[in-house]
Formats: sequence, structure tokens, C-alpha cells
Amino acid sequence: MGTVSTARFVVIVLAVATLFTLYVGHVFATQKLLSQVQGLRNDQLALEMTFDKLQGEYHRVTGPERIFEAARDLGLEDRLRPGAPIVLR
Repeated sequence: MGTVSTARFVVIVLAVATLFTLYVGHVFATQKLLSQVQGLRNDQLALEMTFDKLQGEYHRVTGPERIFEAARDLGLEDRLRPGAPIVLR
């Protein structure tokens, strides 16, 4: 330590302190960003679940069973009666 001048020692200490401060700031910024990403993932999952729920409700309202029921209520009848299966050769 006796060969290092005071000015050089101060510069080294300031450089180490600056690097340490930058490292700590980087760690905190990374943790904050990670928590934001996790929050956005949770939001996306909630939106996907809401979309799936709404899509299911839509398909229940517009599905074939509902269409056939509405057609019967209007007095429409099936033209094709169940019969033997059609075989294509």
C-alpha cells in the first residue's frame, strides 16, 4: 500500500464504489423488471381465462343444439330422415 499515491488510492476507491453502486442499481432494476413481467404474465393469464369463458358462452348460445332448437321453435323440420349410411366407393 505504501507504493500507491493518495490520489491514485482515491481514484481506485471511487471506481470501486461507482462499480458497486452500478451493480446494486442493476440488481434492483432487474428485480423490479422481473416483478413487472410477472404481473403482466398474471394479467395475460386472467385475460386468457376470461376469453375462454366468453368464447364458451358464445359457443353455447350459437352452437348447433341452440340453432336446431330455434329452428324447431320456428316450425322448421328436418328434411333428411335418419336412414342407412351412405357409402362412397
